[in-house]
Amino acid sequence: MLRSAKLKPLALATSLILGLAACSESTSSSQGENFDGGTPVVDNGGSTTSFDETALLANLVDNVMTPTFVSFKEQAEKNSTTLAAYCDVEKSVAAGESEEQARLDALAVAQSSWRITTAIWQQAELMQVGPLATNEGELRNLIYSWPAKSTCGVDQDTAYFEDGVINLDESRPYDIKNRTATRRGLVSLEHLLFSTELDHSCSIANDALADWNSRTDGERRVARCEFALEVANDLVDNSKVLLEKWQGETGYALELKKAGEPGNSFDSAHAAVNVITNAMFYADKQLKDQKLALPLGYFSNSCGLEACAEDVESPVAANSLANMKANLAAFEKLFTGNGTAAENTTGFDDFLDFESGSDIKEAMLKGIQDSNAAIDAIDGNLQQALVNEKEKVEHTHAKVKDITDQFKHDFINKLALELPKTSAGDND
Repeated sequence: MLRSAKLKPLALATSLILGLAACSESTSSSQGENFDGGTPVVDNGGSTTSFDETALLANLVDNVMTPTFVSFKEQAEKNSTTLAAYCDVEKSVAAGESEEQARLDALAVAQSSWRITTAIWQQAELMQVGPLATNEGELRNLIYSWPAKSTCGVDQDTAYFEDGVINLDESRPYDIKNRTATRRGLVSLEHLLFSTELDHSCSIANDALADWNSRTDGERRVARCEFALEVANDLVDNSKVLLEKWQGETGYALELKKAGEPGNSFDSAHAAVNVITNAMFYADKQLKDQKLALPLGYFSNSCGLEACAEDVESPVAANSLANMKANLAAFEKLFTGNGTAAENTTGFDDFLDFESGSDIKEAMLKGIQDSNAAIDAIDGNLQQALVNEKEKVEHTHAKVKDITDQFKHDFINKLALELPKTSAGDND
């Protein structure tokens, strides 16, 4: 049953402690043509609402977005500690000092830590504003480069890190800070921690990998875990950079909260609100299209125009469904304003109620609820479902599309917001 009250954030599949294929009508609207009339508010960017958008910004920043970034940094640090312990066990087993079961147990703990870290980040994926959006998302990509990835590049850097130089060239010392995003971050860690194939994945072995496939399993596992620890430490550094750029007197969080004030980069609170809704369009372009429509074959993929398991987001760890659940949880938090403060839940649902858009609110809440139920109904992982129960994946896509259709059309129009440039004129 649909509840009119705010939905509590849904539990993630990973027990995270943070607490759609038909096309719809096209739209070229950039402002809400159906926006209710009213007295214009000074410096409100053309909006005619008297809803307190500054209060909305404050709650979303303080009680949803900031706690997510803080939690990610804290979990990244825990993840690094976990991987250090895992490496100690790998070395002990390789030296014949510990049993194989100890290695398997330590690996399982390291994999679980990666899943928890990834679950938090998948919420941050819908919060790509400020430091995560500047320079074409450079910082975001260093943390999570998907859909860009290179398992060969990760295998090469594993050998480079072990040697201390790049491709046996003594004039090129290895420094992960100088390496490309696809060799770093959570995508790299997925390959290092979950791939059971110890041979390198490069079609041609360069000098550093020339003898890799002939080395013992123990040696290769140790090399991989040591590079994984280096990647994890780099992840900690980047999580700290994110917080440094987000918090403080010159941080982007304060810029959002003080939108419309003299000297602020936003001429109105409404403009800052629009930056957050732009980020929420991740649910449309990435969740609906890239994570579901692409592997379903609705767009051309690696298999042509048919279901393609190899094009899922997280193929090695089979974590795709958990990622989508985390994306939906973040969308719901931003929509309802339900974050860390029970006494303040100012969200877009309240904005819609204020503007006589309660029907839109209810439709979107139902879409979130139905999308989660559709994911939960899938047996096994997404790769298996694309082969064995494609209709359930198609149903999930349809339910997510219900949310994004409302979001792109009625939501944007009712609140007099603008579509992101990448979505203006989008027919899907």
